[in-house]
Amino acid sequence: MTTLTTTPPTTMPQNTMPQTTPAAPGDQGRLGKMHLGKLLMWVFLASDVMGFASMIAAFFYLRIQTVGWPVSSELLNITLTGVNTVFLLSSSFTLAWAVGAARKDDAKGVLRWLLITIGLGGLFLAIQIYEYVEITAVFSAAFDGRPFSGHLFASTFFLLTGFHALHVLVGLIYLSCLVLPAVRGRYTAKDNAVLDIAALFWHFVDWVWVAIFTSVYILN
Repeated sequence: MTTLTTTPPTTMPQNTMPQTTPAAPGDQGRLGKMHLGKLLMWVFLASDVMGFASMIAAFFYLRIQTVGWPVSSELLNITLTGVNTVFLLSSSFTLAWAVGAARKDDAKGVLRWLLITIGLGGLFLAIQIYEYVEITAVFSAAFDGRPFSGHLFASTFFLLTGFHALHVLVGLIYLSCLVLPAVRGRYTAKDNAVLDIAALFWHFVDWVWVAIFTSVYILN
């Protein structure tokens, strides 16, 4: 006689859902790790980029639509402005070196490169003021005594370069406010966010000038 054996039914585990471990406070990704001030600076610069891009686009549009648009080399001192551009771009490198010095706990290096950056930025602004005096006389002779409104080229030139010069001035004030903390050794490997955020703004000011210089002085 055959004996039937029964196997007890297997029971499935009550909780078969995969377990997830909540992220630790420092594991939210790059955006979560970004300093709030730096994030806000990026947002501000994004809006500022649109402002400069709009003005440069308007410059090219007016150039295409306007008959008798002047040649830049006949009115502007391209050589002087080219040298001035080198000064401004050099200041971008010196400020990067200041941030690098802070990350190495080199307080003297931070102060040295910060002061050199301010000096180069101030030199750029001084040369641009000199250029404005020179260009005002040239535009006045070329545009019937109206250096600012005698031609669309003159108006857009002063609008673009003047708006950028305002950014340079604001940047110089911004950097100057960092000098006293730098003297006190405020910026270190563990705490250099304020200096890094200022450098972000200054790099933007420097490189947007490349776009303006190329558009107004070279391509025109």
